Amino acid sequence: MRITQIVKALPFLPASWISSKIYQNKTQEESQIRLEKWSTLILKVLGYRLQVQGVENVPMQETIYFVSNHQGTLDPALILASSPVHLAFISKKENETMPIFGRWACNIGTIHFDRESREGNVHMLREAARELKQGKNLLVFPEGTRSMGDTMHDFKAGALLPAYLSKATIVPIALKKSYSFDIKGDKTKVLGIEYGKPIRPEEYKKMDQENLAQQLHDWIQSRIEISPEDK
Repeated sequence: MRITQIVKALPFLPASWISSKIYQNKTQEESQIRLEKWSTLILKVLGYRLQVQGVENVPMQETIYFVSNHQGTLDPALILASSPVHLAFISKKENETMPIFGRWACNIGTIHFDRESREGNVHMLREAARELKQGKNLLVFPEGTRSMGDTMHDFKAGALLPAYLSKATIVPIALKKSYSFDIKGDKTKVLGIEYGKPIRPEEYKKMDQENLAQQLHDWIQSRIEISPEDK
């Protein structure tokens, strides 16, 4: 993590905290629009350039279940700053109490759950399926934890169940070099995000979750290996 970057971001934290309090009383859509702007700003302040690919693959008129790798702290900012549609996240319960970020996550309707308990996981699956059926876009990190590098962890196949239950369109996301902020001395300036082609219910309904999870994992891993600077 770069100390100079943190110092640059410090002046924006009070304003973001005040904004998060204000937007507690606004709609989720209003909160999402504001948070997307904050995400774009923070990446700029930290000195990163975001290279976006495949945004044309995102179907604007369908309910989407985004499936992404998880590299580092800035992952949500990359996604919110680049997505052409509004979305909320599926996140572990601990993140709900994070200063500023936890409140913003609640403002946009993030589903927090206790991943260590069976009840927590059942709650997440039901709530995610319900939200998707109502037309709300969600994003899940099936690795369950940050990889902090270019090699992904295995996907938890159960994380895909909400898509099967709601018949949502799946769109894979490949994050590239987003862990750079967390690595001391890393001088990366260009971060990448690539949206893959949509996979619709009629395409995956006959596949079991394990095979689909592996297919998504392998596609994302193959795209990570193409550095954003190599585009």
